[in-house]
Amino acid sequence: MKILHIADIHLGKKIAGYSLLEDQKYFLDNTIKYMKNNAIEHLIIAGDIYDISSPSGEAIETFNKFLNALKKNNIKAFIISGNHDSNERVGYGNKLFEESNIYINTDIKESINKISVDGINYYLFPYASAQEINNKFGVSYKTYDEAMNYVMDQIKLDSGVNIAIAHQLVLHDNNKPVVGGGEEPIVGTIQNISSSIYSKFTYTALGHIHRPQKVSENIRYCGSPLAYHIDETKYEKTYTVIEIDGNKINIKEDKIIPLRGFVEIKDTFENIINNPKYEEYRGYYIYATITDDPVENAMAKIKNVYPYAIAIRYERKEIQGVDINKRIEEIDNITSEELFEKLYKEQTEKELTDFQKEIINKLLKESEKDEVD
Repeated sequence: MKILHIADIHLGKKIAGYSLLEDQKYFLDNTIKYMKNNAIEHLIIAGDIYDISSPSGEAIETFNKFLNALKKNNIKAFIISGNHDSNERVGYGNKLFEESNIYINTDIKESINKISVDGINYYLFPYASAQEINNKFGVSYKTYDEAMNYVMDQIKLDSGVNIAIAHQLVLHDNNKPVVGGGEEPIVGTIQNISSSIYSKFTYTALGHIHRPQKVSENIRYCGSPLAYHIDETKYEKTYTVIEIDGNKINIKEDKIIPLRGFVEIKDTFENIINNPKYEEYRGYYIYATITDDPVENAMAKIKNVYPYAIAIRYERKEIQGVDINKRIEEIDNITSEELFEKLYKEQTEKELTDFQKEIINKLLKESEKDEVD
């Protein structure tokens, strides 16, 4: 038996104004082909199907077509909602989908009920905070670990293969945080739990963190299928395939080939524009890190060469070796208006015009008024 583990599709996501739906449709179409070509019978989607809780009609239609493709190809699927999803949106019509062996769970209370298919017991844990667990089960635990342990206590596992699917921040065995990639900036807002909570399962398929990684021997994040953040250009995106032989599992990873690659080019502006070694990236989504002085209309010039350029940033040499404490002291001794002027000049090497100063002063005064109110 082979099972494909994916997560964090984020249908409808936009980066710098670019809609990634075309890229996401390409990934979903190729996922069906990949499963058929590799005789994979089961699919896990561990949350964050959509990028926002109120996705566009096109994003919803894209996922509906994917579900129909699963049905047409007799692929059995096990799907949960993530923290980006609306439970109502993802769970709509889930009972009807079960007739096609597509199981969708958005209710943490339902997660204690196993779904047995082809000799494998699945437990589907959608994203839920400790408070949501307390509300659903009528309990009052203070920590996430305590709440999740209570949920696990309600489950009596059968012998054989038991697979958990969850969308959470699960710490490594040594309690070190996972490496987050695109979701790293918001990790602090998500309650974390210990990996020991899932120790009794044969395998735990996790979503939420965008970088593929092993939390413990049989607990894994598969990562997101596309690079949604500059940090995610530094590692490959992969399919995670679980191969089950009796009660044993083996994990295989295969590279995902995107419609367009995502890459960071770090070089001087002249090299980024003209060096032939970057020729292959003309059709990629580009994050350009410029290592020399600022250039006027840099983004427009880069887009002439790289039509899918997403963002530029400067790696200023003079920043190296700066005394941070001294800089903080300098900032503390100037007004907000002066700080804004200083930042503007450092980034553009230009002075603010009188008109720009007038606008900035007006906005700062309105902001201060709002804080007092």
